[in-house]
Amino acid sequence: MHVFWRVEMWCRQQAAAAILPLLLAGWLTGESSEALTTFGKSNTDAPKNVQPTPPPARACNRQAECLGVSTASCVRTHFDPVTRCLCGDNSPPLNGRCEPVSKSLYHACSNSDECNDGLICFTPNITGVSPLHLRVHAPTDKICQCDTENGYREKEFACSDAEIIQISLLAVALVTCLRKILVN
Repeated sequence: MHVFWRVEMWCRQQAAAAILPLLLAGWLTGESSEALTTFGKSNTDAPKNVQPTPPPARACNRQAECLGVSTASCVRTHFDPVTRCLCGDNSPPLNGRCEPVSKSLYHACSNSDECNDGLICFTPNITGVSPLHLRVHAPTDKICQCDTENGYREKEFACSDAEIIQISLLAVALVTCLRKILVN
């Protein structure tokens, strides 16, 4: 029992030793440290030019309503409850056009090469109980969706590979602990 306690304590020390330098490095190199240097300093910087905010993209109820805008899709994002005609990077079209970029989650596609990493292009199973943001597509439309076969899961309108990261961290901790046990 005493051996297991020692192993557990050693693992905790190793984890703290690995994480603490990263936290310190992030804190020391972060931009928040700039606030400390401005105390008592007069503002000699020229006023910054303020760029006008682009108008929001037009609202849509069906993918067909976005066909007039090249490569735009009728999608809903995590920061807007309204479905809109947006470019592949979820930005509004500029002068009715979108720059050719890889597409984000729920954008219309014809093959997986058009989608971001962690996404694949396929026809979703859209039924009456599907979320509203999926019902903008026709039953035959292909859209970019999370690649669940490779460990990506949807969470809040984004794909996450958190399961892969958690398993990897667990494996590293386990191997480190086993190595320590076998060395001693």
